[in-house]
Amino acid sequence: MSDLLKDYFTSKCKGSCKKYDDLLECCKKVKEFTAGNPEKWHSFFNAGSLMIEKIASEGRHTNEYHVKEKSLDFLKQENKEIHRDKLPEYYKTSFLNPEYSVKVFDRKFGRLNSVFFTYLMSLAGNCQQYHIPQMENVMKLYCDYFMMWFDSVYGKQAETGKNVELDYEKFHNRIKSYNQQYLRESFNREYTKRFSYEYDSYVNWVMETDLRDIRYLFYYGNYVSENEIRTAEFLNSLPQEKIDRVMHQTAKAYIMGFEEGNKDYKKKQTVILSFRIGMERLARSLIKELESKYRLKVLIPGLSTCKYDQQYQYDHRFDNALFLDKDYADFMLKVLESVNDNFQPVIEKISGGIYFDPFGEKPFAPKDKNACLKYTEEQIQLSRQIRSTRSMLLSKYYKRSETSFCIIGFPTPDIGKNFEEIFDKTIEINMLEHDKWLDIQKYMIDALDQADRVHILGRKKNKTDIYVKLPKLKKPKKQTNFCNCGATVNIPVGEVFNTPQLKGTNGLLHVPSTFLNSFLYKDLELVFKNGRITSYNCKNYKTDKANKKYIEENLMFPHKSLPMSEFAIGTNTLAYAVAKKYKILSLLPILIIEKMGPHFAIGDTCYSREEDTPVFNPDGKEIISRDNEQSIIRKKDEMKAYLQVHTDITLPYDEIGLIQAIKANGDTIDIVKNGKFVLKGTKDLNKYFKI
Repeated sequence: MSDLLKDYFTSKCKGSCKKYDDLLECCKKVKEFTAGNPEKWHSFFNAGSLMIEKIASEGRHTNEYHVKEKSLDFLKQENKEIHRDKLPEYYKTSFLNPEYSVKVFDRKFGRLNSVFFTYLMSLAGNCQQYHIPQMENVMKLYCDYFMMWFDSVYGKQAETGKNVELDYEKFHNRIKSYNQQYLRESFNREYTKRFSYEYDSYVNWVMETDLRDIRYLFYYGNYVSENEIRTAEFLNSLPQEKIDRVMHQTAKAYIMGFEEGNKDYKKKQTVILSFRIGMERLARSLIKELESKYRLKVLIPGLSTCKYDQQYQYDHRFDNALFLDKDYADFMLKVLESVNDNFQPVIEKISGGIYFDPFGEKPFAPKDKNACLKYTEEQIQLSRQIRSTRSMLLSKYYKRSETSFCIIGFPTPDIGKNFEEIFDKTIEINMLEHDKWLDIQKYMIDALDQADRVHILGRKKNKTDIYVKLPKLKKPKKQTNFCNCGATVNIPVGEVFNTPQLKGTNGLLHVPSTFLNSFLYKDLELVFKNGRITSYNCKNYKTDKANKKYIEENLMFPHKSLPMSEFAIGTNTLAYAVAKKYKILSLLPILIIEKMGPHFAIGDTCYSREEDTPVFNPDGKEIISRDNEQSIIRKKDEMKAYLQVHTDITLPYDEIGLIQAIKANGDTIDIVKNGKFVLKGTKDLNKYFKI
C-alpha cells in the first residue's frame, strides 16, 4: 500500500494537483496513507485531511439548495462537525491549540503546525461563499506541506536507512511564501466584501429568504449555536410593528448623526450593516427603511456568531510573529496602498456603518499559554506601524468628516432565563426620549462649563481618586466643553462627554470588575500622571508580572502607555436599574455601560481625524474640546498622533462617591454624590433607581 501511495504522491500529486477535485482527491489519499498510524506526523496529516474532506466535500454544498434539502437536526450536526476543532470541548486536543501541538511536536514545529492548521480551518468560511480559487490555494498548500514531509521522511530515509531530521526553515518558508504570494488577493477579497455594492449575496439572502424557516441560519457557513436559533425564533414571534418601530428609530439616529455634524448623507450611496446571525428580521426592516426613505443601499460584508472560540482567537492573535519583519511589513503596506487606491470609487460612496451590538455572553478570562507566539519589541513597533498606516490609508477616502455611524445593542439568549423580558426592556431603553434627556443634560453641561477640573471619587470597594483637567473656554456664551449626547449615533441616550487636557489630569482609576474588549479584568488599576498611564495592574493572575503582561497585550497593545482621551458622565439610569434588577451589569456592552455612570476612555479621542470640523450642541454652542496634547501631534506627524485604540472604562453609579466640578477659584459644584444625581435640574434621573 505504501509503495503505491508513494508512487501517487511522487508522480501525480507532486506539482500536478492544481484543480479542486484533484486536490481533494490528494487530501483523501493522505488520509488513507496516515490512517491508524499513531506517529505524530501521521496523526497531524490525518487530522488535517479529515478536516479538509469534512469541509470541502460537505461544507462546499452548504448553500441554499443544500439547506432546503436537509432537516434541522442534520444541519445542526453537520455544522458542529465542520467547526468541531474550535469548540471548547474539542479544542484542547486539536492541533489548532498551540499548547497541544507543542506537546505533540516540539516548540518550533508545534507552533508552526498550529498556525498551519488555522489555514485549513479557514476553508469553512471560503466554501460557503464558494471561493473555489481560495480553497484550491489552501488545499495546494496542504499538499505541498505534506509532500515536503513525505520527501524528507520517505525519500531520504529510504535512501539512507536512517531517521531524518526535518528542516524547520524549509517548512517555515513555505508558509511565509504562501502568505506573501496571496496577500494582494487577500486584500482584494477583504475590500470587495467590505466596500463593494457588487458583493450582495448576504443582502439578497436576508431580503428574499423565508425567515420563518429556521434552517436559513445554516446558509452562511458560520457556526450556529442555540443562541442564534433562539434569537431568530424570538424575533419571529414579535409583531412587525414593533420591529419596524425600533429600526425606524435606528435609521433616524443614523441620519441625525449627519445633521448634527453638518454633513450631507445625500452625497453618499451606501451604508455598511453589521449584525449577528439570527437578527435577520431586524436587518430586513432596517434595509427597507434605509433604501426607501433615504435611498441608501446596504452592504453586509459578513456576519458574526456567538463567541464560541474565544480561546482559539486569543491563542492565535500574534500568529504573524512567525514571519513579521521589516521587509514583510513594507511589502504588505505597499500592496495595501495599491488595493486601497483601486477601491477609491466605492469607498468614497460609503456613508458610514450601522452596528447591532449583541450582548449577554459571560465575561471571558483567557488562559495565557507559553506555547503561543508572541511579538518581539521590534515586531510590536512594526505592528503599530501597520495599524497606523492602514488607518491613514483608509481615511484618505473614508473620511470621518463626511460619514456617520450608529450602534444599537440587543441581548442574546445566553444572557439567561429572562432573555425575552430583558429584550423588551432593552427596546424600552433604546426608545427613551431624545429631547427630554438633552434638556436634563444641559443643566449638567452648564455646571461643568464653569469648571477648571473635575474630581471623581469612588466609594465602597472602588478606590478611584482622579482629577480631570478641562480646556479653558475663551467665549463661554458661544463655547462649551461637553457634547450633549442624546439618541444619535450611540443608542441609547444619554451622556455628556469631552476630551480632557492631559496636563493636569492626575490620579488613580480603579474598577473592581470590568469587561473590556471581550476580556474580564479584576481590580483593574490605572495610574495617570499628566493624562498618561504611568503604571497599571490587575488581579487576574497570581503574579504582578502576569497581570501587567495581560494589560499590555490586551488593553494597551501595541503601546506601553496610553493617554486619557475622554471623560464622560452617563445619565441612563433606567439602563442601570434594569441591569441591577436582572443582575446583568457585567454582561452589558460598553455601548450601554458607558451610559450608566462616569466613564473614561484611553487612546484616541472621540473626534479622531475630524478635530478640525466644527461641532455644535443643540443650543448652538460650539464644542471646543476636540483636541488634546496627543491628537494635536497630527499637525506635525499624523502617524504618531493616532493610536488606533479607544477603550471606554465605566464606573457604576453605586461605586461613585463624588463627581464634583471645581472652579479655578476653588469653588465647587456637586454633580453626583453617593451614587445619586444632586445637581439642580438632574434629580429626575434618580427615579429609575427605585425600579
